[in-house]
Amino acid sequence: MKFNETTIRVLVRKDYGACFDFYTEKIGLTAVWGDRNGPYTSFATSIQEKPCFAIFSGDAMPMFQGYEQPNGSTQPDTVVAVIPTLDLDADYLRLKEAGVMFLGEPQYIEAWGMRCTYFRDPEGNLFELNDANNV
Repeated sequence: MKFNETTIRVLVRKDYGACFDFYTEKIGLTAVWGDRNGPYTSFATSIQEKPCFAIFSGDAMPMFQGYEQPNGSTQPDTVVAVIPTLDLDADYLRLKEAGVMFLGEPQYIEAWGMRCTYFRDPEGNLFELNDANNV
């Protein structure tokens, strides 16, 4: 795993366009992939830099089989910590053997153009482990 390259992805639950405008106009980030219409946009500090932050429509998360939005009595997922890996299958097996409970096996999400899997830490925080070759 390339944990030192973990990025944050905010799951937008209300107004995608308003979030896009906030990060570009107020924070000053540059959209390097995607646009104000969503469902995904990655941002960098400049067009020459690698993406460092992203927003994603929370409504699209169920594309990953096994993902379920927390029930109505808890705070909905709003942030995903994204951990790239060069060997998704090997890291998935290693973490699973160490006792990490995954939401599902690694899977290819055609609409996203990548392979990934998800797990939660003991506090319920959502993490994505993805194939860094496809991001």
